[in-house]
Amino acid sequence: MIDWAYQKWILPAFESGIKRRKTFHHWRDLEASQWWPRQQIESLQVRRLRDLLTYCNAHSAWYRDRWADHGIDVDAVWSLDDLRSLPITTREMIRENADAIRSRYPGVAFVSKATGGSSGAPLRFLIERDANDRRVAAAFRGYGWAGASPGTKQSHLWGVNLNKLPWRQHLKECLYARLLYRRDMLNSFEMSESNVSDYVNRLNRYRPKVLVAYANPLFVLARAIDERGLRTHRPESIIVGSEKLYDHQRELIERAFGSPVFETYGSREFTLIAAECDRHRGLHVTSENLIVEIVDDHGNPSAPGEEGQILVTDLFNTAMPFVRYAIGDRAVAGTGDCDCGRGLPLLEKIVGRQMDVLKLPDGRHLPGAFFPHIIKDIPAIRQFQAVQTRRDVIRLQVVVGDNWNADDRDALRQRILHHIGDSSQLEIQQVDQIQLTAAGKMRVVIGYSGPQRSHPSRIAG
Repeated sequence: MIDWAYQKWILPAFESGIKRRKTFHHWRDLEASQWWPRQQIESLQVRRLRDLLTYCNAHSAWYRDRWADHGIDVDAVWSLDDLRSLPITTREMIRENADAIRSRYPGVAFVSKATGGSSGAPLRFLIERDANDRRVAAAFRGYGWAGASPGTKQSHLWGVNLNKLPWRQHLKECLYARLLYRRDMLNSFEMSESNVSDYVNRLNRYRPKVLVAYANPLFVLARAIDERGLRTHRPESIIVGSEKLYDHQRELIERAFGSPVFETYGSREFTLIAAECDRHRGLHVTSENLIVEIVDDHGNPSAPGEEGQILVTDLFNTAMPFVRYAIGDRAVAGTGDCDCGRGLPLLEKIVGRQMDVLKLPDGRHLPGAFFPHIIKDIPAIRQFQAVQTRRDVIRLQVVVGDNWNADDRDALRQRILHHIGDSSQLEIQQVDQIQLTAAGKMRVVIGYSGPQRSHPSRIAG
């Protein structure tokens, strides 16, 4: 009854009445369109794509000139396949040409955002206000598949604002999260194995319907619950986002909490890109707002079952358009339809960051998932990070427990060297902690970013 009141009266009154946002209107539309046949959704995408390209050609000097340089007539784009004729846009291009990319149409209302990204080089961009409302609505829908519709009682083990806020603004944010949206915010930056019981106690006191979390701190929490036999509140579901979720992590989290895990995939540039429904056959793409492509190293559609890099076209952000934007992540496109009945296409799985694929000196590509797969069977390793410091050097940092010994170290070295061969040197370093990114996330694998880097610039032309 309380959830219903928040969804039907309290939150709509705030969002639509006080804030004059169209979030709930767009959410209702998305709840209906998700059940459309695939062909109808694709027809909608094409209409919105043509409107976007026409707009960019008229009001974004950078896109207009770039497409002209490539001999592209946007009026000739009549299908999703035709979109492939447009060149790929990289993060570096957006950063270096931001002023020329942004819309010059007078009176466009927008909000400013920024993302640091794993590289640490910030990207500042604009989002048209209605486009921002639409992406929040998409998050409402995607989280709703896991039972986390707006207004449900939730705990968020998430990154927090590290800047010291004036007390009025801090109070405002607390009231907005806790009282209005019923979210108890747990600081993932401060969690460690020594204080996990404090986090468990807080979950037990608040008793959320849904737990929302970064993958890696949640895995640390779940492992402590499992190993120490801690008694914890069992939420109806768990939503994991912002970091790559590996199969062994999902298995342990579900065992520790006794709750199903729902994976989501998103970014600061686009908010929720895809999310799992209760059938867990992959992640449904937010296709009413976005066009998501999975392409190989040459910009062609990846073969079925093969991973590729993700390109995203935002169909609504006219303030600063993103057209065929290489977001820096890799995925495998889904095949077929989900038996849930939704017409939204699937991503079979999110593989990880583009830079999480290590290119070895002998020409082989070592996927980032290799290291979690090897290390998950060594219980003494609590955390790790593999960094390719040079093309021929891999440094593996490990945080270990008291049961770590020389046999573990030698076995780990031999297992890794067996796969990577003798073309690379392997350094294993024992450390006290793994450094997080500026956003508080854990990057478990970091590829070489030196002058030989070929992704995604090699296919950007």
